[in-house]
Amino acid sequence: MKRLTVLSVLLIVLSTACTMLTLQPADFSWPVESALNVDEQGNVTEERYSTDFNTIALFYEEFQDSMAYKGKEIRLIRNNSGNYFIAGKEFKNVYVFKADEGTLVLEKKIFISEFGLKSPAFNQRSPYIELVDGDYQINLTNDGIEGGSK
Repeated sequence: MKRLTVLSVLLIVLSTACTMLTLQPADFSWPVESALNVDEQGNVTEERYSTDFNTIALFYEEFQDSMAYKGKEIRLIRNNSGNYFIAGKEFKNVYVFKADEGTLVLEKKIFISEFGLKSPAFNQRSPYIELVDGDYQINLTNDGIEGGSK
């Protein structure tokens, strides 16, 4: 009997220790986009949200030019599930990244226009990220354009 009690207590302690604490619901969205200038080393810094990263690989992916980042600006916003949406002037795509142990990992590359964006801006329209470029306006999700990815 004593053995059964000890075993039961041990199982309860072990099962409790394995339970993961979850705080929900959680909303990671930023209310407005950030327009960030790329510095000489290809880095951008958003002090308000304590975010900084290097953009050289992003500009190379978009333009196939290792120096394309110089003198550029990107638009950055975060949706309610914590994904980062990035675009910029002349970008043909919007890039969706997730944070993972000190890195941003590409989740989705969303094709927008073969002519490139002229003056892109993001808005938070939960559950979507709205992309506005002049008169052009679309809703984006982690998976692509609302109603299906192009």
